[in-house]
Amino acid sequence: MRALLCHCREHLEARDDRALAEVVRKHLMLEHPTLVPTQEQAWEIVHTRAYDFEVYDPEYAEATAEEMVLEPYLA
Repeated sequence: MRALLCHCREHLEARDDRALAEVVRKHLMLEHPTLVPTQEQAWEIVHTRAYDFEVYDPEYAEATAEEMVLEPYLA
């Protein structure tokens, strides 16, 4: 997954940069109507501000505290 944080603090995400550029463009048109970005401008935003985002794994949420404990460092 790829994601970025809009200047309005809205978290935007999509499966890849191409889809994220479309999400960014739609977000800007809907939430910031004074900005009407071209596809190239949306790509520029994605290329300069996007980062990898790991999807929350529900299986990890089911882990108990004991299962998440790491072995202590050896001295």
